[in-house]
Amino acid sequence: MLKSSFERIKTKRKKGIKIQLQKMVYNTSEVYLVIEIKNRSGIDFEIDYLNVYRTNGNNKRKASYQRLGQEVIYKHKTPETIVNGRSQRFIYVLPKFVLGDNEKLVLELKETNGSRKIIL
Repeated sequence: MLKSSFERIKTKRKKGIKIQLQKMVYNTSEVYLVIEIKNRSGIDFEIDYLNVYRTNGNNKRKASYQRLGQEVIYKHKTPETIVNGRSQRFIYVLPKFVLGDNEKLVLELKETNGSRKIIL
């Protein structure tokens, strides 16, 4: 899956860091997320965590907003550090789920010893 062609589902850039969800593949009881992170910030980016959530409702109206953490079964080639000027592709495997009409998939990437946080 890492070497196959991909479609860009969603991209977010912030402070020289780009996170991109490239592919979502359903296979029996699992969902595979192909994710790419690029670093052009001038400083190495050490990954503290990358969490996956399902959200539904409107974030502005907190009464109807819900954010559910998704369990990650397996992480393939997940980097600990992304060196400046490089990019890294990797795969997250989750239990099968289907997003409803008002649901979105949210990826939250945080830096270890810094304040950079990117939400896709």
